[in-house]
Amino acid sequence: MRATIRSILRAVLMGPALGGAILVGTAHCAESPTRATSPAKRPLNIVFILADDLGWADLGCYGNTFYETPNLDRLARTGMRFTDAYAASPVCSPTRASIMTGKYPARLHLTEWIPGKRPTRREKILGPNSHRQLALGVVTIAEHLRTGGYVTGHIGKWHLGGTNHLPEHQGFDTNVGGTHAGSPSGGYFLPNRMNLSQMTKGTYLTDRLTSEAIRFIETNRDHPFFLYQSYHSVHTPIQAKPEYVSKYNAKAAGAGIQVNATYAGMVQSLDDGVGRILDTLERLALTRNTVVFFMSGNGGLSRVTSNAPLRAGKGHIYEGGIREPLLVRAPGVTKPGSVCNVPVSSVDFYPTIAELATAQSPVLQGPDGISLVPLLRGETSPSHRPLFFHYPHYSPQGGKPAGAVRSGPWKLVELFAENRVELYNLENDIGEANNLAGTHPEQVDRLRAELVRWRTSVDALMPTSNPGYTPGQPPDGRPKTTTQPLLIPGKLDPAFTLLNGVAVDECDLGYSVRGNQAGGVALQALPTARTGHLRFMLKLQSQQQDKSTGAWRNGFFVFGDGTKQADLIYCGLYLGGRRMLSIFEGKAPGNRTEKALAAPPYTRFELTIDADLEAGTITMGTADQTVRHRLSEPLDAIRYVGYSVINTTTAFSPVTTSRVQERGTPHDR
Repeated sequence: MRATIRSILRAVLMGPALGGAILVGTAHCAESPTRATSPAKRPLNIVFILADDLGWADLGCYGNTFYETPNLDRLARTGMRFTDAYAASPVCSPTRASIMTGKYPARLHLTEWIPGKRPTRREKILGPNSHRQLALGVVTIAEHLRTGGYVTGHIGKWHLGGTNHLPEHQGFDTNVGGTHAGSPSGGYFLPNRMNLSQMTKGTYLTDRLTSEAIRFIETNRDHPFFLYQSYHSVHTPIQAKPEYVSKYNAKAAGAGIQVNATYAGMVQSLDDGVGRILDTLERLALTRNTVVFFMSGNGGLSRVTSNAPLRAGKGHIYEGGIREPLLVRAPGVTKPGSVCNVPVSSVDFYPTIAELATAQSPVLQGPDGISLVPLLRGETSPSHRPLFFHYPHYSPQGGKPAGAVRSGPWKLVELFAENRVELYNLENDIGEANNLAGTHPEQVDRLRAELVRWRTSVDALMPTSNPGYTPGQPPDGRPKTTTQPLLIPGKLDPAFTLLNGVAVDECDLGYSVRGNQAGGVALQALPTARTGHLRFMLKLQSQQQDKSTGAWRNGFFVFGDGTKQADLIYCGLYLGGRRMLSIFEGKAPGNRTEKALAAPPYTRFELTIDADLEAGTITMGTADQTVRHRLSEPLDAIRYVGYSVINTTTAFSPVTTSRVQERGTPHDR
């Protein structure tokens, strides 16, 4: 089978050294200034570095001031940084398939991470069956380049199939560490259960994979090579070198903020690896003949990093799940320190690499992407082509089955289970907080029609109804039970309709709420359900006796139409090392809207929460800061209000509730 593919490639696609074989896009592209047509000119080497679960805002060159990424920042200074680069999917395997093939995951029928999430009775619809491996019949970029004389190497995470579908079956001469698994089996410290030889105890996996990359480059320095350096980092498990964890804990304490120091250490190790690869290219005098790409396969995991100002994170089709850092350094093509604001996609890498490798403007067998070489040269984009996304699955991170299209500044999101669309203008609203579907019906109609036409053209598989759907039931249909640490009952516990994981006593503000390690809620039922536009006002102050920076300090006002976590909206403050205003939904904690908080942690905060149920927005403000969140699905009425605390004690005042009239003046009730 593989020999047949290679012979077809040689006979149909290829001329000498790939010359004149392929074409990308609709417009003719001029020759790259670095490529001569003389056969004596050695083709460019290609190094493609892929991170996993790294957020758009995790690099210094993208504005992060805490994580340290000097080497990636160096790559940005010496190449081009893309502001609007997208993964074709909010999860890993589909994006990796798009990089390998230049095709949308929907066309490949590989739309879910492998092997995927099992459906539950709580899910309205069932995702379609997604392939559990990349089909052998699809020509990969490695096969394409190897046929043209390149030595091809895969190092690190594969996650596109197991037996008979590994990198060595998809065009790679070398495979180090690539298996069916999505995370490093056995963790980041060797020895683990990966297929690596001679594992030295205590070696950090990211360092080992970097050493393997350096060995590949040194071995093949005299031949054109394609290195696909696919780091597992910063995918779970969240594990970093102890010295880096200590470093970032101390840095967070000094800055008075709360961050995941272990995640920060993982980011630094990833950056260290990139730096070692760049230094190797320089040492071997290969920098001027090597194109370097760097990208992440999907958005950051919201529970360990912040994707702000983007909405949501990994597993969601909102910007935080699909917009990625992308850096490209192409000698003689990119201008140092240049920035590109044109939206591009991971489906564009195959045709881009193919053109850079051939010095000619080519056309492949029906790719969905286009060559980015004109953009790398700094040329004006010929048109605002739409970018499409198709993720018809529920994700473990709380994402819902959805499709999306971005066209110019406009982005349409279609939520399949709710049969609902949302429209955002990303030029003015990068955080997707203002749904404009109701005020721009012409854009909704245009983009939805375009999305439907595209799905038809790629034969996208759609979800179907779930015959076992049981709202509110756990996956096995049995009552859900949890074991919580015991709390000494509080004197004011009887004042609340429901308590779970908290106890309530008296204090000068009104209620002193103690939460156990897992956290919980104290809820009161409202006399009547509230609808419309409501305003809640209360005071909050930490009572944590441990004044150290890393101590837990938090407090949330909660409300919703039921008593389960999934029924509640959380609005409040993190006041430990990480100080943030935060709004999130119990059904999807990763989908949160946050803003850094400047006030000292023991301030007596006055919170105002406006819940506009008709508009589907929640706005929370303190004396000098405001954060606004758009609900992922409508909330018809509020029947319960209360407080939530995690692993600390916080004082709350009673809540004042009023209705906001149309002109914005609250009417007390």
